[in-house]
Amino acid sequence: MLQCGSSGAIMIMLRALQRTAPVRAYAKSLETHPLATKVSTSGALMVLSDVMRQKLEQGDADDAEPFCWDAARSSRLAFWAVAFHAPYLHWLHPFYERMWLRYNVRSTFVKVALDQTFMAPPFLWAFLTYSALAEGSAPAPRVREQLPVLWVDSLWFWSLAHCVTFNLPVPVRVLWQDFARIYFGSLMSLRANSPLAKGGELRRHKPK
Repeated sequence: MLQCGSSGAIMIMLRALQRTAPVRAYAKSLETHPLATKVSTSGALMVLSDVMRQKLEQGDADDAEPFCWDAARSSRLAFWAVAFHAPYLHWLHPFYERMWLRYNVRSTFVKVALDQTFMAPPFLWAFLTYSALAEGSAPAPRVREQLPVLWVDSLWFWSLAHCVTFNLPVPVRVLWQDFARIYFGSLMSLRANSPLAKGGELRRHKPK
């Protein structure tokens, strides 16, 4: 059973952050230009996530060389965040609140279950399909191999993170999810850029 009640300390910390000048400025930007703010934040943090993943991949390589940033790869992921991810979330959270406007353990559990059961699989399918097409490769093999793995990643991470998400006011959710996505974005980058398996094992990715 998910321990959503344990998110109280995190929510107290996030509400305290709301009173700081940078977060107030961000909240003001969300009020005046909500979609543009979410789009720019998501794009920037997706690039950060991918740079972190590339650094880890190159650092783990047996023939590790000085870090070389694959800007084209980061650009593909940033375009996804800007063109689809941020607008999707901009619509999704108000929809959840119209459907189930309560803040307690039961309603949180329902929202998390609905999100991970019905919304996450098509979202992840669309992401993997896009990433393959953007590289000029066939999407079916990547989706078939990586979708189950990425969905498990999502279940483990977002089922816990959304215990906080769905107990925060909608504008603060965006900021919380953007920072949480620094980690999950690196997983998305990993799954989208892992070479297809041969003999049942994934080969280590080596960016050009």
